[in-house]
Amino acid sequence: MTTLRRVAVVLALVGALYWLVVPTSRVTVGGVDSWQAPLVQQTWRGTSHRVVTLLDQRTVAGRLGNLPVAEITISRQRPWNATIMVDMGEPDLAIRQGDKTAIVYTGTGVSYLVSQTEKSWTVVDVTGFPGDTQAFLSRSLEFAPMLRELVRCKGQLPAAAVSLSASGLSVRLKDGKKLLLGDGSDYSSKIQRAVAVVQMPDFKGKAVTVDLRFAGQAVIPEGS
Repeated sequence: MTTLRRVAVVLALVGALYWLVVPTSRVTVGGVDSWQAPLVQQTWRGTSHRVVTLLDQRTVAGRLGNLPVAEITISRQRPWNATIMVDMGEPDLAIRQGDKTAIVYTGTGVSYLVSQTEKSWTVVDVTGFPGDTQAFLSRSLEFAPMLRELVRCKGQLPAAAVSLSASGLSVRLKDGKKLLLGDGSDYSSKIQRAVAVVQMPDFKGKAVTVDLRFAGQAVIPEGS
């Protein structure tokens, strides 16, 4: 009886391994949307070097590195093939300059370059960002929380143009006002101060410059 039990245990283990483990070379990885597929495949190739893959969602997520993952679907095709489909979810913001678009996931602090945008995304057009891809992604990651807050307050701060220069980020509003926001730090306070200034009766309809680069202040240069 003991021998039979051991044989049964071995067979069960072999069966489990057969069902849960496949050669990595026989795994097909993709994204649920066309824009996701290249990012998922590139990340998988960059982090997966093992001979076999365990078909477990936590293990698969770990092998996708820092890629933001909303959902993983795994399907097995006998004898040794498997398909893994990854849903990254929508980015928090897409920042576009010319033909270059960065998508940013602020929760995980990652950004990626994509070749297309989706209608459901929040897209902000900018100028003055670096042309180099890595520098563009880095700047997009830095300013995404501020730009996201600006979009949230678009009723009070309707932006006509967003640009980056040596002095930092600036926003031209549709009524002609210019907001000097500087770097991406303290973004919530800067946007709140901007809202407070543009709602002041003395400045409504006036094309003034509002300098918000200094902590806790909103400076309107004389003659602006």
